[in-house]
Amino acid sequence: MDDEEEEPEKNAVCEEDILSQVGPFQVPQHHKIIPLSILGSDQQNLERILLDFKWAGHRLAHISADGWSTVSHKRKMTLLEAPTGTLLFYYKDIKQEIVHTLWLEEYGVSKKWVIIMDKRQDKTAASTQAETRGSSAQDRYCARGSGGGAKKRRGNGDE
Repeated sequence: MDDEEEEPEKNAVCEEDILSQVGPFQVPQHHKIIPLSILGSDQQNLERILLDFKWAGHRLAHISADGWSTVSHKRKMTLLEAPTGTLLFYYKDIKQEIVHTLWLEEYGVSKKWVIIMDKRQDKTAASTQAETRGSSAQDRYCARGSGGGAKKRRGNGDE
């Protein structure tokens, strides 16, 4: 029984030593880390923010004994599947989906996880969103004015 009791302690020590063995997260070229200030000031705020977080162009960087992995978000877990704030991520290198509950106090390059964003996609997304917003507003404007008046305007020279 003494051996069984010592085993969890050894595992706990290993978890604490992972960062010292692996080192802090190195941000890949063309990426930036989402600042902690954006994610909220406490766990409850973090869970609310992650609930509506747009993961397109973003990846989770998470530490394990094998090193840091950058993984893609698959989906939010339902309350029946897991507690609030639990998300499902896809690890491409091992072709496996893994569930993570992200704790605010574990956020940082020298901790357990960070969210990174591809700066190149950020520029593309911003211009695409601006174009989409413009065309959507234009479409809404045209839809409101597409009654008989719009038809008359189009056909003024023909009728």
